Amino acid sequence: MRCAACGAELITGKKFCHACGAPVAVQCRGCGATIDPDFRFCPDCGLQQNAAIHDTAPPPATDAFTRLSRHIPTGLAHKIRATQGAIEGERKQVTVLFCDLVGSTAIAAGLDPEEYADLLDRYLEIVCREVYRFEGIVTHLAGDGLMALFGAPLAHEDAPQRAVRVALGIHEALAGFSGGAGVALRARIGINTGPVVVGTVGNDLKMDYTAIGDTTNLAARLQSLAEPGTILISETTHRLVRGFFQVRPLGPVAIRGKSERVPAYEVLGRSELATPMAIASERGLTPLVGRTAELAQLEACYRRLGNRAQIVSVVGDAGAGKSRLVYEFKRSLAGEPVVFFEGRCSSLGRTVAYFPFLTMFKHYFGLAAGESPETVCAKVAARIGVPVERIARGYPLLSRFLSLTLGEGRGAPVDELKRESFDAIAGLVLTESHEAPVVMTIEDLHWTDESSIELLRSLVVRLASARVMVLVTERPDAQTAWPGHVALTRIVLPRLTDDDVTAIIGAVAGAPLPAELERRLVEKAEGSPFFAEEMTRALFEEGHLVRDDGHSRVTRPVADIPIPGSVQEVVAARLDRLPPPAKRAAQVAAVLGRQFGRAQLVHMLDGEEIGVDRALHELEHRGLLHRKSALAGDEYRFGESVTQEVAYEGLLLKQRRQLHERAGLLLEVSPGEESAEVRALIAQHFARSDNRAKAVEALLRAAADAEQLPAYRTAADFYHQAWELAEQELAAHPEEESRRRAVLVGSLGFCRLTVIFGLPNLAEARRAGERARLLAQELGDHESVAGLCYFLGVIIMLTERDGFARGLELAEESLAVAERAGLKLTALRLSRGICIQYAFDGRFELARRAADWVVDELESSGDRERLADLYVSARSVREGVLALADDLDAAERSAVETYELAGRIPNRTVRSMTASALAQIHLMRGEYAEAKRWAEESLEIAEAIANLGALPAAAAVAILARLALGETTAPERYLTAIDEGLAGSSSPQLNVRFIADAFLSLGDLARAGRYAEQLRDRPFGGRLREALVATTLGEIAARLGRAEEAEGWYRRAIGVAEAIGARSVLAIATLGTAELAAAAGTHPPGARQLEQALAVVRALRLERYRPRLERVIAGAGAAVVVS
Repeated sequence: MRCAACGAELITGKKFCHACGAPVAVQCRGCGATIDPDFRFCPDCGLQQNAAIHDTAPPPATDAFTRLSRHIPTGLAHKIRATQGAIEGERKQVTVLFCDLVGSTAIAAGLDPEEYADLLDRYLEIVCREVYRFEGIVTHLAGDGLMALFGAPLAHEDAPQRAVRVALGIHEALAGFSGGAGVALRARIGINTGPVVVGTVGNDLKMDYTAIGDTTNLAARLQSLAEPGTILISETTHRLVRGFFQVRPLGPVAIRGKSERVPAYEVLGRSELATPMAIASERGLTPLVGRTAELAQLEACYRRLGNRAQIVSVVGDAGAGKSRLVYEFKRSLAGEPVVFFEGRCSSLGRTVAYFPFLTMFKHYFGLAAGESPETVCAKVAARIGVPVERIARGYPLLSRFLSLTLGEGRGAPVDELKRESFDAIAGLVLTESHEAPVVMTIEDLHWTDESSIELLRSLVVRLASARVMVLVTERPDAQTAWPGHVALTRIVLPRLTDDDVTAIIGAVAGAPLPAELERRLVEKAEGSPFFAEEMTRALFEEGHLVRDDGHSRVTRPVADIPIPGSVQEVVAARLDRLPPPAKRAAQVAAVLGRQFGRAQLVHMLDGEEIGVDRALHELEHRGLLHRKSALAGDEYRFGESVTQEVAYEGLLLKQRRQLHERAGLLLEVSPGEESAEVRALIAQHFARSDNRAKAVEALLRAAADAEQLPAYRTAADFYHQAWELAEQELAAHPEEESRRRAVLVGSLGFCRLTVIFGLPNLAEARRAGERARLLAQELGDHESVAGLCYFLGVIIMLTERDGFARGLELAEESLAVAERAGLKLTALRLSRGICIQYAFDGRFELARRAADWVVDELESSGDRERLADLYVSARSVREGVLALADDLDAAERSAVETYELAGRIPNRTVRSMTASALAQIHLMRGEYAEAKRWAEESLEIAEAIANLGALPAAAAVAILARLALGETTAPERYLTAIDEGLAGSSSPQLNVRFIADAFLSLGDLARAGRYAEQLRDRPFGGRLREALVATTLGEIAARLGRAEEAEGWYRRAIGVAEAIGARSVLAIATLGTAELAAAAGTHPPGARQLEQALAVVRALRLERYRPRLERVIAGAGAAVVVS
């Protein structure tokens, strides 16, 4: 026992610490809590602690542990001592048992002190013998109470079951115990399961530990609540032993120290239905079982490759056999003229932008770690078939994607570079598909980053007519949403049948098993091939099953063979059975990721006196690691991701942080550290370490890399992490300007990307922006102050119901800051954003002047070529202003010209936007063929470049134009595009005009209703938007039969439209009101209003609405001239 004040090892039997003089704490006899020795009552359970009560029960004359150690079986003692040092400092899942003798005070009062001491020794001997029989370890003795652990230092998959069996054994043994003098002994027992940090195992076989959370306290509290002779277990323990024992739920019970009641269960006895299980183990690839139909589906999809790509998603839980199915499919194509592009995802790589494609193209080009830039360039050039000097000129963006330093490319905006990068990758795959069918595989897609999903979806669209099969594996809770018009096949892996599982067990065991054992194995495997194989291996490793002369035999009764409760428990037990050096190597390797190199592991284990080659051989022999390939002898990979996860989770948090820092330092000096991929991994390692300064530096560098790719969400995440850690650094070093600058860069980057690209969490972006603005002002950074004023203004407009005016005022302040500081280019960029906000508020003349000024300044700058992307973007914004101001002719003329200009740069983002604007104008004018053409053009570009913001309007116009032309079309593709665009936008009010119209025209009232809820829940964002949203909500309410609500929305739209001079909105809202009145048989709008609406329709040539308006006028008998 250690002193609570100074940590020194206490001298047994002494009342004060010999090192610091502090009084020795004691444990409450009722609940086991540590209390002050002067306490008269326990503050946790209320039991009286008066020393006088115990005067009649003197402790035994000799140390109880020393005397009881003779009862530990010799074999168990050797096992426990063999763990000394092997698991010290590890986090372990254990089951804790507290046992206390009932009525010890009364018993002691009726016996002579010597008789009581002898009785207590015999009682403790019974209890400890039961504990040791099931390979538990006694960690505390306090008078007549004790605490035991199961699961450490000896690992057992069935530790919770062992603890409960010990508890039942104690009660049974005490029931048959005769203490003489009519004394009957009964005990209270409480059991809980949870994590602890394992300490040292002493020569007396006591083990130190540190509890995490309430692991031990809850067991102690349950023991104090138990009735004499009963056993109470926690919810966690019950979940792990359910079915093996008869229990009685007690419901939630009050636990001292907890604000909420806790479920508890009373154990009544063993269950006749208990199904303990054992498994056989033998390394080797088992035959593919139970997946013949799924393999045939894959082969059929491959045979269908012709003029249409095939997308196949293999879906299954962990251990369902997804990777094995892909492996067998690739084996079935041996000898075929097929090109493979193979990528992989990992939990560690999910923060690396485009990680599966980086691995895919490194494999495709045959790039190895540590190769010189010259070698890499030569390999890429040879594979592409061009001279090295032409790579930078002909394939600059592919070079960027692979982080090749081949010179400067065109200085286009990163967003456009991303689109062209997608083109380059699609072009490579397409070129290969002209020569032979292509199979692109990405495993574990549930661990990928959003940038990779964006690229994958783009490739699927662009390669839709190519001989390409895209094959991915993913888990059921993270299935990818694919474009609606692709040839998609989902293969869901069901659980294997009992016969299939039996075949797997037999293949691993290599010999028949006893029928009862086989039945129990099949039952426990629950159709999981991986679980069945791992349990079989574990059974051989533990020695429960051995092979003699081609036969397998059990070494103990089948009913006594322990059964794990999950795959994780099986893997944990297998790791615990490794020699300590091999286990340590596995845990350290897990920090590096699922895949690692021998040299990396040698560096990580430097100074630990571990033979790395011997450890790797052991891990490979046990099937826990595999070599990456026969040619890559020094590259290793964990066989299953769950193995890496369990090995990593066994490390203490402190150890993890130390190892992550070591990994980051290692990667910094490794070949290839200049690549964006490696820099992202360096950032991730340092972010998980205690080296905050290095973490901030690496995260900011990784954020900049991700932004250049670009992968905006990944970049935003890096910026946010850097900001949080930089704040901690600044708090520790408040006087250092470099720390303040780091906070500014991180918070500004996160705020900027969130606003510009509509990323989630605007509230956090606002907090970041406000912090960054304050720092930028302190540092005199005018450019940052200007940008932050604009970003914060937009956030206010998007999040506060009545905040548009205040947000716009702040955005205008950004322009003033830029102009005062002489930042002309910054002022132009800010004005481009502000003018569209003026239009959304119905301030059309001001918006036009601002838009004209930006375009005119760029045209007269003499640097239009360098600023070409800004120029076409500004033109596109101006066309949006013209269209919103109802100057449709001018908007159309300018948009046609901008579309051509953007094509020459090229800038497909602007082309998609202008095509969408033209589609909307033609639709309003009833020119449906042109509307359809431009909408399909916009949609095709938007899907190819993953421009989510352009999807809803283009898809909605395409639906409406096709319906107006009388074409029959499957709407799924368009509806999917609308849903994706709305989900990816922070403002559903954008492009609101036609989305509800499309839903209603298809009769999809449910979708329209959901859209209405979205619109009602968000701030309108300006008066024009308010009028547009109100008109849309009126249309939806009218179709849903809510006439009164519809009329209210229409009246609101009319009032706002009249106030700001929004003519087209006024005419359409008036039409809606008139149609509503006609349907209800009530008074329509007056003749003057209808005449004004018709005049607007004529002047703007809104032919889509003219027939409806004329019908309403005719039905109302209004004196309006119709021509």
